[in-house]
Amino acid sequence: MSNQSVGLAPRALAMVIDGVLMIAASTLLMWAVYGDPVSKWNDLRPGTIAINWLLPLIVCVVFWSWQGATPGKLVAGLKVVDARTGERPTPVQAVIRWIGYLLSTIPLFAGFLWARVDAEGRTWHDRLSRTAVERSRPAPANGEGLLIGYIASHWRGEQSLAQSFWINHVLLTWPLAAGVQGLVAWLATKSDGLQGVAIALLIVWPLLIIVEIWSAVGTWRSVRGYVDAGGSYLISGFARLSLLGSFLQIAFSLALGVFGELPELWKLARGIDPIGNVQLVVSADGRTMKLNGPIGAGDAGRLGSLLEASPAVRLLEVASPGGRVTEAERMVQLLRQRGVGTRATGNCESACTLVFLAGNRRQLMPGAQLGFHRATSGSFNPAFDEIANQELARTYRRMELPEEFIQKTLSTPARTMWYPPAVDLVRHSLIQPPPKTLDVALPDGDKPGEFAPLSEYVNALRASDAWFRLDQRFPGLIDDAAGRMRAAHVGLAGSEHAVDGAQIAAQGALAPNVREMLLTGSRDLRRRYLQVLRAQLTAAQALGAETCQSWLSGSPVPRRLLPEDAMALEALWLTDAAGEALPTRARTSQATPLELEVVSRTVGATAAGAFSKLWTEGTAGSAPITCERAGQVLDHIQRRTVGAPRELAERVVFQNAR
Repeated sequence: MSNQSVGLAPRALAMVIDGVLMIAASTLLMWAVYGDPVSKWNDLRPGTIAINWLLPLIVCVVFWSWQGATPGKLVAGLKVVDARTGERPTPVQAVIRWIGYLLSTIPLFAGFLWARVDAEGRTWHDRLSRTAVERSRPAPANGEGLLIGYIASHWRGEQSLAQSFWINHVLLTWPLAAGVQGLVAWLATKSDGLQGVAIALLIVWPLLIIVEIWSAVGTWRSVRGYVDAGGSYLISGFARLSLLGSFLQIAFSLALGVFGELPELWKLARGIDPIGNVQLVVSADGRTMKLNGPIGAGDAGRLGSLLEASPAVRLLEVASPGGRVTEAERMVQLLRQRGVGTRATGNCESACTLVFLAGNRRQLMPGAQLGFHRATSGSFNPAFDEIANQELARTYRRMELPEEFIQKTLSTPARTMWYPPAVDLVRHSLIQPPPKTLDVALPDGDKPGEFAPLSEYVNALRASDAWFRLDQRFPGLIDDAAGRMRAAHVGLAGSEHAVDGAQIAAQGALAPNVREMLLTGSRDLRRRYLQVLRAQLTAAQALGAETCQSWLSGSPVPRRLLPEDAMALEALWLTDAAGEALPTRARTSQATPLELEVVSRTVGATAAGAFSKLWTEGTAGSAPITCERAGQVLDHIQRRTVGAPRELAERVVFQNAR
């Protein structure tokens, strides 16, 4: 056995290189398995034990037995040998040596420092495993340049093909490339330390390209030497094929790093998030906050500050294409601490869905959608994409998103979007079910006995699809209805009729608009409303003749007694009617004598104006006809064939007869 003296410096260099490689591998694997790159000393989960203890054991045993050195020792020009024979250690010796590593480390690395006083310069783990550490190449004469000789010999192709390919090309270059891709993935999914990560990438990316060129060129030259020495053409062909892929990777890195990511990295390095930031605006009464735009770095902090400065905020309205998931998760904590409700007023996609799901009351405004899709790491590496999506799935599970939604999200490509239908969102209690009728939930005040401000009544009406569409058709309708609703609610405070009175008052603001749509709307629109009337008439007759006559007179009180299904049909009709094109021809509420004569001859003398009192708030006296006769009129109109007389009758029944 050779007795070349090996100092602590090359050993330390080898340990640092091996340590960095193992930490990088551990970080990536822990992130992939558990979503957390760092483990604690008392972490005894099977995956943690396998990654942080079993994997280092296997790597050391394989490399000591195969090459006589770990990657770090190869770079430092060292090798482990059997102390008696000078040959590579056996696997058993390698296992004992690894256990000895732990024993040498525990007492403040005393086992390593023992080499300074040992007669043969051997450490505790050397003695325990009967191994020794020797130089695999001569030490520099001046005591400097531990790395220079190794780097130069590889560049010239002087190292063996196995060492050049597996050590320098695979184990040194690939982890560095994975680290850069990991930083890119961090930029795409996180918001912590973005500026520092961007600066690191601006430095590391050129370094990666240099290392890849050094690795590929040196390995290519070693392949030539391997072939000249009579090596296998199959092995050399495989190596060259792999190297061609490496050259393509270098070109890709140049294109991606210089021409693709450089502008965004430069912005991040200067503290500017290239995806933008949300706009946060608090309403005049301080109870509603609007969040619009992409969620960028620092937005959670801005949201927290604004919430702290606006203690009355009870509702967050969101419309965002998504953004930084970490910022969205921080927003979730802030919203849950405050007990704020959320409402999507426009499309809420990707990371925005986390913010929406944080609300204690969740509403989806008409026309708004929730959009889900897979996460992307931004690194074009399937492994990092998978890690990012595992983390996304864990986050959604914490938000109690149904498993079928999570699986659908993970199967939706990142460049597309999946919008679940509202009925599925309601079924899983992800949003509040929209009102089926014109009735809406009355808002509560901040304290018992207090009434909510007018804006809360406005918000309650806007959450109804029917009211929302009607307000678009008749601007200002919701403001008018909300004012009436609150006034009635306050005026009837303490009465058992307070809720009914508030709903009646709000719907009273709608009455003239309904009559306008019935008179000026399309033929199909009126024909559909006659079907609604048939359902309501049948329900009113079941409640008794007096109630039915009161309903037919236009009184809003008996309407409160009708079953929900009958009123839901009317709300659906109002929603569709509000979306119909504006009429090109105006009609008066009074039928002409000629029209009255035609309807009298075709349907009956009492048909004209039969339903003219509906939606008049019961201010015009008793019903024009009896409920029994109203049913006959509907039947007579229904039996008539389609044509001008029927269309005339369908309109005149809503017009005043005189």
